[in-house]
Amino acid sequence: MLPSTALYKRAIHAPHKVAFEVDLYAGVDGPLLENDVPVFGGSVSALLTRRVTRTGTFSLGPEFWPTSPTDPLTPYQTVAQIRAGIRYGDGSREMFDIIRGRVGDISRSASGDVTARIDDLAADVVAWGFEQPRNSENVSVLTQIERLIREAVPSATFGAHDVTDAPTPKLTWDEDRGKALDDLAETLGGRWYALGNGDFVVRRYQYDVGTVVQTIEDGETGLLVSGVPTLTRDGAANSVTVTVERFDGGAPFQVTARDNSPTSPTRFDGPFGKVSLPIKVQTPMTVGEATQYARAQLNAATALSSQWTVQSVPDYTLEPGDTVRFTSRHVSEIQLLDGITYPLAPATMNLRSRAYVRAQATLA
Repeated sequence: MLPSTALYKRAIHAPHKVAFEVDLYAGVDGPLLENDVPVFGGSVSALLTRRVTRTGTFSLGPEFWPTSPTDPLTPYQTVAQIRAGIRYGDGSREMFDIIRGRVGDISRSASGDVTARIDDLAADVVAWGFEQPRNSENVSVLTQIERLIREAVPSATFGAHDVTDAPTPKLTWDEDRGKALDDLAETLGGRWYALGNGDFVVRRYQYDVGTVVQTIEDGETGLLVSGVPTLTRDGAANSVTVTVERFDGGAPFQVTARDNSPTSPTRFDGPFGKVSLPIKVQTPMTVGEATQYARAQLNAATALSSQWTVQSVPDYTLEPGDTVRFTSRHVSEIQLLDGITYPLAPATMNLRSRAYVRAQATLA
């Protein structure tokens, strides 16, 4: 959750006016072209299941249709920073970073309005593949990740990583820079992605709920508009086998992690049955690291059965990975946010979440 004032926390529970800011730049680290562009529509989606986590569209007036490659809004150069928040009665605004990224395409409607698509800066990283096979370096995993990102985006900045660093395995990559970064992050039990302000981070997989940062509930002053809880076994597994296929000459091996807890509702060979999930990787260095990775993936595989789909009053301080409490029609549950859609006009915010199977809904 992004930091905010106490005034903001109170204001979102009462009638208020939303506000949006879009600044346009010439490239990732280029000069400012347009400041505080008026935006009247669009949305930004942030999904932790995607390599390019944040994508979206924003709508502008007809005057922004380009006539040359050097105009403020064009796929040739424009990087946009979008913020959203609240406009207070005195005209001041409290704003929060939603996305920083490159404009991929623009379109013009029959009425003349212009809509631009934006992808976060991870798209720039993925776009710069290896031109020839690339060997890993004798550095830590986090240092290797930052080097690979800076090769694609030299001015890249980094937020706070929350994983435990380790030596980089001896690896060779072909052309997919994004896959190389995925593999490296997975060795630390995490994922790499870009935050709303454009900073890159490596954050651990979160499979258990943490400290609740926001309560979204129905009622007169609640933020919830609608909430739909679902319990499903789709995508769940209780046996994960990791096959380590080493490309550095090492012998391949397998590690299996199973849910053998006698009290677990997804216990292997219990009422849930037997459901396997095979995973092939090249990066874990040791049996111990592969075992840790298999256990992390097992946690993920058993954490998908309790899910919520929610529409709420927008709270632009929320980020994917936050822990929230949902309460709808006397059913209350603590969940981890997997996906958020931030509206860029007066509208509801869409939230997707999940939790451990053991975190069953309880009567409020």
